[in-house]
Amino acid sequence: MSLLGRFWQSLVSDQAAYRPGAGPATAIDDHIRSQIREGDPGLAIAVVKAGVVVHRAGYGLADVRVGRPIRPETIFHLASCGKQFTALGILILAEQGRLNLDDPVSRHLPALAAFGPQVTIRQLLQHTSGIRDLYDEEGTNELRRRCKQPTNADIIRTFAELGCPMSGRRRRAGDVFSYSNSGYELLGSVIESASGQSYHDFFQSRVFDRLAMHDTFSVPDPRVNDPRRAVGYTRGALGRMVPCSGTELDDLVGSGSFYTTVDDLCSYALSSIALISAASMRQALTSGRTNDGRDTGCGLGWFVASDESGTFADHEGEWDGFYSYICRYLDRPLSLFLLSNNPDLQLVDVANVAISVHG
Repeated sequence: MSLLGRFWQSLVSDQAAYRPGAGPATAIDDHIRSQIREGDPGLAIAVVKAGVVVHRAGYGLADVRVGRPIRPETIFHLASCGKQFTALGILILAEQGRLNLDDPVSRHLPALAAFGPQVTIRQLLQHTSGIRDLYDEEGTNELRRRCKQPTNADIIRTFAELGCPMSGRRRRAGDVFSYSNSGYELLGSVIESASGQSYHDFFQSRVFDRLAMHDTFSVPDPRVNDPRRAVGYTRGALGRMVPCSGTELDDLVGSGSFYTTVDDLCSYALSSIALISAASMRQALTSGRTNDGRDTGCGLGWFVASDESGTFADHEGEWDGFYSYICRYLDRPLSLFLLSNNPDLQLVDVANVAISVHG
């Protein structure tokens, strides 16, 4: 069995058990607590090794104003780490024959016919489509002119009215890797078109309900008002922690519209239910290539890389005062989930300490 096949088998093994380890790792506790000042926001972390949750804890405050502590069941925005779920949804639909990864995006979103046949679903997934990303200042101004709180339909309409622009002159689909949130919003709309469901309902019924991820959901959802939800924070001009209250792009789905907990992410990693085949998972965890054959280091919703600690797939996220990092090793059964509301924490550094303890 291949390395990736063993990794997938380890995730879906019937022997996997969801149980806390014997006790917290002192080195992880000491490192995290040294990074968080008293009364500051913090993070939740979970480490899964060989089918066991070996570390599961919260540090700092979910809400500074009321002193509510972070726990493993605290709900955080997943930010761009949610792109892996969008990719998962596309792969589910591909296995059902509702779409093909090499379909032109315009086959499912006809308003974008001006992109032509060269901009494909696979390229959107791998950030090689070359389309303009509307998340810069000029792009968001274009969206605001059309709608105060844009939806995915407004994203599609804006692309269409702008003539389906690429990210640069003479830029062809597949030429370069260029990270695109807007590309994933289009994928969110492809999921709705191909499934006949809203993005929220698709993931609720096809993924989260099946995996008993009871605190994971996409907006819009009334659970955004759950009292266990953390408040996101940034650093203000005077160095104070400033709570975030939402943005004009919060109604968009596809690039990162999920809320979750580290407990639910453990359930995701340890589930005995395989939502897609090992072959599809292998595609998700394999680097794409540009037109000239260069590896991009990006699969389908995951970055893939190797270092002295091994071969892994990971992703970082940041949105409206929330910060996330997910890492899964491909050569051994080790996964790490970090969700934070503290802008000062370096989540990759925290993960590296956890890897040194449990790797």
